Amino acid sequence: MQDSSATGNPLRNPALIALLVVTAGLFAWMALVTGPAFERAAGVALPDGRMFGYTPADVLDMHAGAKANPAAADIANHMYRTLDFVFPPLLALSLTLLAATGFAMLKRLGSNISVPLARLGSGMIALPYLVIDLRENGLAQALFSDASLASDVPPGVTALLPAFTAWKFATLGAAVLIVIAIWFRVWMRSRKA
Repeated sequence: MQDSSATGNPLRNPALIALLVVTAGLFAWMALVTGPAFERAAGVALPDGRMFGYTPADVLDMHAGAKANPAAADIANHMYRTLDFVFPPLLALSLTLLAATGFAMLKRLGSNISVPLARLGSGMIALPYLVIDLRENGLAQALFSDASLASDVPPGVTALLPAFTAWKFATLGAAVLIVIAIWFRVWMRSRKA
């Protein structure tokens, strides 16, 4: 029985490669175009550009910067309603499929891994990240909404937004490390085979 390139090596699957390329493209656009445009307009970085954390005072600065320059508010609102609405599910799906293909490769290399358990594990790896990132985006939308910019920061947003951003990066980091560990195991098994 002969394997096709897609089944012999799941990373040669054109659909998975297309998903990874689109996900990377969206990330690059937000990191290199949208984020810097907001920072130029508002004088401060967006929550997504603060991987090492920020404070409630920084949230007030983001709000004040967007309030002072309607172009900054437009950039943030457009990003959170379009690109950053689509990006988290695509990233979560990418991590899930990378985990699933890694588990499939382990099974193909003779691992005794349970297929149902591997499928469940693959589906759960990025779920915490996805839920937290979507909630963080909702808080950011509340921060930059017309109603918020017409008055004060909505109650609770100053404390919750930094926490959700920190949790987002922590859960994303954990998911990435798990996927790396799976593929490291694939690499180790393939060297022994």
